[in-house]
Amino acid sequence: MNTEQRQSRKWWCATLVVWALAGTACGNVATGDVQVTMSGGDGTQRGLPDTLFQDGWSIQFTRYLVSLGDVTLTSASGETHRSSRHVLVDVQKGDIPLVELTGVPAGRWDVGFRVSPPEARTELADGQVSEEDLAMMRERGFSYFVEGHATKQSEPVLRFRMGFPVNVLMNNCINGADGTQGIIVPEGSVARPEVTIHAEHMFYDRLGTHRGVQLRFEAIAATAGEDHVITPEGLATQELTDLRGRDGNELRDAQGQPVIYQPGAFDVRTLQEFITQSVVDQAHLNGGGVCTVVK
Repeated sequence: MNTEQRQSRKWWCATLVVWALAGTACGNVATGDVQVTMSGGDGTQRGLPDTLFQDGWSIQFTRYLVSLGDVTLTSASGETHRSSRHVLVDVQKGDIPLVELTGVPAGRWDVGFRVSPPEARTELADGQVSEEDLAMMRERGFSYFVEGHATKQSEPVLRFRMGFPVNVLMNNCINGADGTQGIIVPEGSVARPEVTIHAEHMFYDRLGTHRGVQLRFEAIAATAGEDHVITPEGLATQELTDLRGRDGNELRDAQGQPVIYQPGAFDVRTLQEFITQSVVDQAHLNGGGVCTVVK
């Protein structure tokens, strides 16, 4: 064997060793699993008491339908693990398993998901949501649909049936449990993140911030029909620049001051548009962790 042949043989041997080591390393990557649940917490399940509202109303939900899916984990290097599952659930009934991702490399991952109207692929939560609900939400383009009643001392009980057309990607979510980015998948164990729905968003009186908001219902109540039912069509009649009370006069608070809804930088003109924008970012990660909204 001459010198050139010996060098070539050494090169091939070294290459085979590198390949073998690489294959061993890839085969031994530590992994874990991710089990995602969805919850409406106390807000959807027990309601919102009058102590939270500036105008003395209290809210109780009987249904809180959410259409959501496409949970995606993204690593710092751009690797993704994604579930194509899309579901329609009722978070008023309790916490619901959403998706499970197995064999995810251990480490930190960004979390994203899409809130969007039901599609042909959308699954129904067992025994919680009907085919009629799915058909209605698909037809009207609703991602959220809520039913319930509102009460206030010395006032008639008002019922509401409100739907909101939202189609957004929630991305780069902060972990509400510890304030860090995304989640950590533990080696040989299970991460259990939660998509948490904050029902109080639909009663905010300002957009673009979570600071300094007040919860109000009087402007919503004023749109109820003679049957004492509040609908999306009724909400659309309430102009933000000319809010009216149930008596038809300018809407004022308990101190006699005009009630003002602050839209911030958003181009919304009616109460229906305002609430739809307010609920866009009501889905959080692990409690209060906010997500970036991408339309």
